[in-house]
Amino acid sequence: MKSLFYFCLICAILLIYSCDGGKKVSRRSTSEFNPIKIVNGGTLVVGIRAEPESLNPLLALSQTSRNIISLVFRRLADINEDLRTFTPVLAKNWTFSPDSLSITFNLKTDVLWHDGMPFSAADIVFTYQMQTDPAIGWDGISFKETIRSVDALDDSTVVFLFHRKSPAMLMDAVEGYILPEHILASVSSEDMHKAEFNRRPVGTGPFKFQGWKDQQTITLVRNNSYYETGKPHLDRIIFKVVPDNINLLSQLKSGEVDLVESLYPRDFQALSAKWEQGQSNIRPVSYLGRRYDFIGWNLIDPDHYRQKLKQEDNSLPIEDYILPNRFFGSRKVRSALTMALDREALTNAVNYGMAIPMHGPVPLILNAYNEAANVHWPYDPQQALRILSEEGWSDTDKDGILDKDGIPFEFELITESGNTRWEQAATIIQDQLAKIGVHVSPRLVEPALLYGKLLPLKEFDAVLIGWVVGLTMDYAPLFHSSSFFTPFHFTGYYSSKYDSLDDASKKSFNPAVIQKYYDEIAGLLSHDLPYTWLYYRQECSAIHVRFKNVTIDKRGMFINPEDWWVPVKERSRIDKLFEG
Repeated sequence: MKSLFYFCLICAILLIYSCDGGKKVSRRSTSEFNPIKIVNGGTLVVGIRAEPESLNPLLALSQTSRNIISLVFRRLADINEDLRTFTPVLAKNWTFSPDSLSITFNLKTDVLWHDGMPFSAADIVFTYQMQTDPAIGWDGISFKETIRSVDALDDSTVVFLFHRKSPAMLMDAVEGYILPEHILASVSSEDMHKAEFNRRPVGTGPFKFQGWKDQQTITLVRNNSYYETGKPHLDRIIFKVVPDNINLLSQLKSGEVDLVESLYPRDFQALSAKWEQGQSNIRPVSYLGRRYDFIGWNLIDPDHYRQKLKQEDNSLPIEDYILPNRFFGSRKVRSALTMALDREALTNAVNYGMAIPMHGPVPLILNAYNEAANVHWPYDPQQALRILSEEGWSDTDKDGILDKDGIPFEFELITESGNTRWEQAATIIQDQLAKIGVHVSPRLVEPALLYGKLLPLKEFDAVLIGWVVGLTMDYAPLFHSSSFFTPFHFTGYYSSKYDSLDDASKKSFNPAVIQKYYDEIAGLLSHDLPYTWLYYRQECSAIHVRFKNVTIDKRGMFINPEDWWVPVKERSRIDKLFEG
């Protein structure tokens, strides 16, 4: 998904420590290790709370899926930590045409797919066709809107031709992992969602898929034909499903799990204390990352939407799919619910101070951030009640729940099962809204059902989840009418004003003018409230110190796993078990 924006405040965190296996942990820098002494071998076990919904880059929605995919597949180029420049990956280099309306990529010629077939320009052309196929509904389709065509000049040269010049042309071209034409060309768009490839992916990345045991593990092994000679160093990476947060923490401490990307803040703080005292070989890593949590309101009636979808009439205008939701179709009601939430108290309760209350769509780490552009809804339950009364909601039968036309104001708030933070937040939201007579029923849902069905089909009342923001300022996948029927646009938000602002922001080259549009977008969305933004999270992660050359920054946890390695003397029981 071409999610959101760019700017940087946080330095990359380099994890370069080792341990001596005792209670006191030696914290030697890897600069003490001569690079010549880097050895291959070792197993990384990553603890995850739920298994992915798909390992197909066209269909993946959850962060777990994206993490695994990033190890199996490669892009043409990867964005650097400055969030402005790019490093070639499958491309050797690229050049812009004199009129700046096309980019020619020269491809690496020594890249093989995991099944041994050669990678070529035909795979780039095929991937673009799949990414832009509306029947597939790739969440990053907005990246490709300015691209007119993608053509292979020969096996190692491909040209992207654009409709117009824009500052994001290179980003648009390289976004998305490249897919194997020789495997997926025989799969129709309609059948892509049930393709065997979704659970047995074949990529060009440093690790290749080995096996998937339902609700247990997903195993990746070293790609011995990786085009970067000598890499990767690890033998395998195992993603282990541990749904229970207490059990996951226990396994991290005991060494059964080596890495957890998102720890509960209270647990992270306890681990940090042990680390600082030299009593742990689990290194905590905290930084202002790219995650925010929010409540997404379903602005349209789900039954009406479902009935219209069944008609399968592609000629219907979007307006025909929209019947306002009896609860959340009113912007005033959404503002009242937002004002009834004590977001500061909520933030502190579930994040233990490791988050910042959020009032609008643009995250703090990005260049487009301007707090003054947001509409601020204060915590004011009394004003919330007055607004709801004006909208016709009152407790006519004195049962403690507001009602209107005989319908009580009660709804279901769904969230991802196994996520302790969201489960606790849902309970707090339930308590806070109960004080104004709104009854909330939290419901915990497996990720595959949540992201694979309920959200894409808009079959929900309200949802509490979070996004990992992208690296460019683009809300089109979430709110633009052009993506109304795609998975990420699940609120049913429809605004011609938003569409015009979003479109205009992509046509300008003047930074001041672009920022003006960004500010207007932030003001509009924070006024209309398709989401109630809750807080921007500080990342709470941890990894065993035996892993060297680990780089973590705002781009995420899995930036350079092909460079990670484990000294022989620090191999764990798990490493030795698989060395067998």
